[in-house]
Amino acid sequence: MSPFPRVEVLHPADRTLGWSVFVLLLAAYLAVFAGLPENPDAEVEFQTTSALVRRQSFALGGTPEAEAILAIEHQGRQGYNVRRGGPGREQEFFGWSGVAQGLVATPLYVVGALAHELLPAYEERHRATTHMGVARSEYFEHLFVGLRNPLLGALTGALVALAARRAGARRGAALLCALGYGLCSFAWPQARGTLSDVQATCFLFLAFALAQGALERLARAQPARTAGLLGFGLALGGAFLTRPVVAPGVAVLAFFFLVSCVRTARPRFPARELALALGPALLCLGFFLWINARRFGDPLESGYGGVVGSGWFLRSPLPGIEGALLSPGSGLLWFAPGILLCLPYARAQLAHGERAPLLLAGALVLALGVPNVIIPSWHGAWSYGPRYLLPLVPFLWFPLGVALERARERWGVRLLAIAALTLGLVVALGGVLVEYTTNIDLSLQAARLEWPDAPGAPEANEQEQEDARFVATKFDWRFATPWAHWRILRHRLAGLGEQFPVRELYFLPRDEAVTPAWEREQGFRHIAWVDLHERLGGPSWPGPALCLALLVLGVGLALRALDPAQP
Repeated sequence: MSPFPRVEVLHPADRTLGWSVFVLLLAAYLAVFAGLPENPDAEVEFQTTSALVRRQSFALGGTPEAEAILAIEHQGRQGYNVRRGGPGREQEFFGWSGVAQGLVATPLYVVGALAHELLPAYEERHRATTHMGVARSEYFEHLFVGLRNPLLGALTGALVALAARRAGARRGAALLCALGYGLCSFAWPQARGTLSDVQATCFLFLAFALAQGALERLARAQPARTAGLLGFGLALGGAFLTRPVVAPGVAVLAFFFLVSCVRTARPRFPARELALALGPALLCLGFFLWINARRFGDPLESGYGGVVGSGWFLRSPLPGIEGALLSPGSGLLWFAPGILLCLPYARAQLAHGERAPLLLAGALVLALGVPNVIIPSWHGAWSYGPRYLLPLVPFLWFPLGVALERARERWGVRLLAIAALTLGLVVALGGVLVEYTTNIDLSLQAARLEWPDAPGAPEANEQEQEDARFVATKFDWRFATPWAHWRILRHRLAGLGEQFPVRELYFLPRDEAVTPAWEREQGFRHIAWVDLHERLGGPSWPGPALCLALLVLGVGLALRALDPAQP
């Protein structure tokens, strides 16, 4: 019986396999990436990065978009995810997002600023347009910061491949497993966007992968690499600084490493390894407390305090559990059906008496899953799929590599794998070919027609009525998100324009039509390359050419990694 999740020695060919997954997923992600922020929360996150570079401050300001956000907040209206500063900073506003979201994007912002200087004509055209009634600015800075999620999403897929190899999957199965994660789950629609969940997911799973590498060396009586140990701690700290709500998952991984490290290093106590691994995470915690005190005057205030009420977690968990797992609008089993394949893996682990991997998975489900299904916003609001559960998905997905090995011998597992991955691909494609904000906009317009008085909130104020309608669409099969996306796509491909009859789109017994409210939501302008060509008059070839080059490179690396001559 293994005292920790099984780790296998990785060969150079396995690293080539990881690179092939990274390049192949990056090709797919760049083909449809958003570039510009797709919702108000994402714009706030970008403005934080912009302020860090331009003003060396987390306080928003200095751009037309930032000034528009501040104007709303100064009027006392809660329009964006920002909060007024603490004592001495009452006239400054800071984003709620974790500070690491802004810090990690700063190198990409700098590259965008260089492109801005080299190609000023595009910036001039960009500034001549508006979005949501606000003048635009910093086109290339927005565009390059928008590359963060495609890069980190592709990296997560590569780490899934390596984790599957360490779990015992052959390279072919590990490749299919990783591409399945990247293309057959809502990880793809999330990676093309700009919100923070992708970064938090990457850092958490990177910490797990680095822990696997360190434990593998300790199991062979070799010293763990210093870089890997420091990277583990920084990855844990980075995940927490990106989304503080993943703190329980960070704690689980830290405890997992501590226990596994002590057991593996016996009879000596691994003081060096624990100090190098946990020290950076504690430093990140110290930075978190310090920056909170600087911004809000309270080390424990990260910006959410004015929004999360005392009853935020004191509610029945059943609606959230049903909604986050099963609902047609946000259910995990619809948006990442491949995780069902972890069940054959779990059964095999139990049969062999290896319970530690299952204990880790169970602890992560409790730490990352339960807190996010008992809150009122279990659906993730601006999202395609249950984005708050994304950090959990890679941990439940990499065992799929081992399950795919067994699929060659068991027709039931093979049939389940084909069905789950096919369904996941169809759901993911709908999420990237149609902007998720388009369907949210159209579904809410239709919901106002169907439910003038929102279900469950007959005497609520206007915002509560709207929230109740939004939740109702998540459970109503007529509004099922994946299939609504495909109906929107079919309507557009048929050349029927941007007027969508609610009878055809959502099967409502009415004759009205709904139209996307903003230019960004119309046609395929949510794709950066299309926006560059149609709105700014740029060339249409760079995107396809880059993606084709990456595809060829990725296939070449995959063939090299799968060469039977490789050890």
